[in-house]
Amino acid sequence: MKKLVCCGLSALLSATMFGCSSSSGGSDGDKVELTFWGHQNEPWAASYQKIAREFEEKNPDIHINIEFFPYDQFESKVQTSLISKEGGADIYELWGGWGLDFASTGALAEIPENLSKTIHDDVYPSTIGALEYEGKLYGLPMEFNIENGAMLVNKKLMSEHNLKTPTTWKELRETAKKATKKDGDTITIKGFDFVNWDSVPYMFLSMILSTGGTYQNEDGSFNLQTPQAKAALQELYDMVKVDGVTTMEGLDGGGDMEGYQQLYAGNVVMVPRGPWTIAEGITSFGLEYGKDFDYVSMPWFGDKPAFAAETGWSMAVNGNSKQQEAAFKFLEYFFQDDVLMKHNIACSQIPPKKSVASNPEFIKQMPYAEPLVKILDKSQFIGHFNTDQFKEKVNATFQKLVRGDIKNVDQALITMEKELKRYYKKIMPV
Repeated sequence: MKKLVCCGLSALLSATMFGCSSSSGGSDGDKVELTFWGHQNEPWAASYQKIAREFEEKNPDIHINIEFFPYDQFESKVQTSLISKEGGADIYELWGGWGLDFASTGALAEIPENLSKTIHDDVYPSTIGALEYEGKLYGLPMEFNIENGAMLVNKKLMSEHNLKTPTTWKELRETAKKATKKDGDTITIKGFDFVNWDSVPYMFLSMILSTGGTYQNEDGSFNLQTPQAKAALQELYDMVKVDGVTTMEGLDGGGDMEGYQQLYAGNVVMVPRGPWTIAEGITSFGLEYGKDFDYVSMPWFGDKPAFAAETGWSMAVNGNSKQQEAAFKFLEYFFQDDVLMKHNIACSQIPPKKSVASNPEFIKQMPYAEPLVKILDKSQFIGHFNTDQFKEKVNATFQKLVRGDIKNVDQALITMEKELKRYYKKIMPV
């Protein structure tokens, strides 16, 4: 999953540092006590704390205790709480995909009608796709989770090789080949490093969609036996095996750094990645945005902008909380344009609300978001399935294809579809 180190920071924050309580509800006189669970991440934690304190100033009868947990503990802790429907927090920071598992179980409280209407009227569909069940909404989106449409560019390497930022897919491939440098058979500078857990699956789907294809049937089952899917997978394969502009290191685990980190270190020229990677170049590598590296529009494979996006970080209320009214009051406050904008800027995220994403002030404060904001309406919800498992099957098949364990693209697509159907047998015909 993306953003385990949002904004490139990996500081661990303890609940004690922030004076958090482990209380899960109750009252102290007339004061309602709410407990909020989130994962440890410095910029996010600071933003949550600031927003909570501002909320308390406006609502002195409510106090929010915030508890942070390391991500590897946080996911299991939240899911265990929601499965048991006992204890836990009043408010959860929730990865959108988890909503698929719990929206139908009663573990999450339904968003009140007025707030639900406010959300539906002003968000991009993909930001709530995983939070809906039978026409009802069970979570509030905090971001537009996007890994398509833009890429990091090492400006120094581009200049050294007298290269220009590509504006078409053909130019992208040519630029990537010219930028790639080798010492014998070893690549020393990667021209276009798209091989990572997120980019291979996301690019694959976007390439299908941008050429007018689809990857799902009406019943939700996968359909990869199409000319568009074949062209997309063949292109990804050719960039690795024919053009040789990158390696499989990003999936095989052969390096200590991801592609975007290698770009900041001067070993990669172009990397397709989400905006959450930008601050790491500034904070961890000491680079200057706009001088040392840039974030630009990435050319589309097909004739039209089109991509799939999954529901990202959200906020949900415990279905068994005794303080739901106060909890939803906090969610409503958080969803205000000015509050949401400050949080998204603090975390280098794209806002889920159209009114916020299109606000000139947002672009002014986060200029690198501009390539993404203009394409948000070209997205579709990725689908009602576990995206981690989807990525695992796509990446594993791509690895086998490149290694030669699968003889050609046609066979790879058949294998990929079979693997996906086997895993999703509960929601897809086998």
